[in-house]
Order: sequence, then structure tokens, then C-alpha cells
Amino acid sequence: MCGRFALVTEKKILELLFELELREELAPRFNIAPSQAVLAVRFDPARGAREAAWLKWGLVPAWARDETIGPKLINARAETLAEKPSFRDAFLRRRALIPASGFFEWQKDGPVKQPFYIRLKDETPFALGALWERRAAGEGEQPLETCAIITTAANGLLAPLHDRMPVIIGKEAFGRWLDPGTDPAALRLLLQPFPEKMMTAYPVSRLVNNPANDLLGCLAQSAPQAGQGPTGRK
Repeated sequence: MCGRFALVTEKKILELLFELELREELAPRFNIAPSQAVLAVRFDPARGAREAAWLKWGLVPAWARDETIGPKLINARAETLAEKPSFRDAFLRRRALIPASGFFEWQKDGPVKQPFYIRLKDETPFALGALWERRAAGEGEQPLETCAIITTAANGLLAPLHDRMPVIIGKEAFGRWLDPGTDPAALRLLLQPFPEKMMTAYPVSRLVNNPANDLLGCLAQSAPQAGQGPTGRK
């Protein structure tokens, strides 16, 4: 599962990573939660180029009667993308990359859950694999554009926390992932657990438990308990 993530980096770094121009400065986001607007990169066939867009996190299929389905579709399982009606068409035609600096996962520790922050060891931003949808609007309204983050089986680092993790798409595969013409078989090869040797995880403040707390303190490392999580594995 992926229910929270962060994006704390400079605009120019994202422009170099995704090979596009961002029209606005980006405020640091320390605790991005479902139903909020998230920055995404997708391919615009009309221009033949990548573009940045703001999408609401929680996918609403074009056929949905209303938006209430969105909170139930914040994640999409990699193994069933091609079969599930909610994701099938988007998987074939509307894929996106969501920039992130790291993401959160929770480990049950007795009666409470301890949050962990997971990032790359070199602290560089990366791209989460995602799907997006556009739902037609009523008269005088803007179309609703939404997204879901794809998950896959957890790697060895994340397994003590959860059996799922978000799909991370490597830079060398950005073009294949965003190209609407890429064969589905080639796409499925990208939906693998990211190498654990390139990642790190550490316990953080429970500030992140409240989505209203979009603060630097959400990323602050807390003292680990004995045997707790990835940093406590033997």
C-alpha cells in the first residue's frame, strides 16, 4: 500500500529528472495524503511531449456515477491492472509518473502503529508509477482529473513493515512507461519491487499520522525500539 508520501526538492532537479519545464515553483510537501492534489508527469499526444499536471489522488473512472469511489481507489495492484474494470483502460492509455522524495509505511507495534519514512539512499527524488483518469464535467465545470498509485510486492527492506510497496519507475524507463503505444507485456516488466539495496527506511514522528500536519517534523527520525522495522532487523 502507499497512503502517504513526500516531495521535498528543488524545481530544477525535477525538471532535469523528468525532462520538462515546470511553470510554477513548488512548495515542499512533507505529508501528501489521499484526496489532495499531487504533481504528476504524463504524455500529451497532441504536443508529442511530456507535461506536468495536478491530479486529485483517488482515481475516479470515467464511467463512475460520482466521485465517492475515489477514496477507495488510491492504489492499484500491479498484478490485476489489466483485468480490473477500474484500472484496465487507464493502464493501457493513461499512465503517469508521480514525483516523490520518499513515502511512508506503518508497522504495528502493540496497540499503536509506528510510521517509517522510506527513501533512496542517495536522497534523490524518484518516480512512482501511476494511472490517471479524466471524468467529464457538467456544464460550466472543469473536468475532474484523478490518479492512483500502483503497488507491487514489497522488497526485503519493506517486508517487515507491509507486504506491498509502491512501484518505482527508473529514469531509463520513463519513456516506455509514458508512451501510450508501449506493449502491455513490456509494461508489466516494469512493475517489479525496487532494489532494496538502493533504499533506506527509518522510524519517524507520529506527526505524520494526521494529514493536517504538513511539516518538516514529519520526516524527523525518531528513536527506534529494539527489533523494530527494517533498521531493527537482525
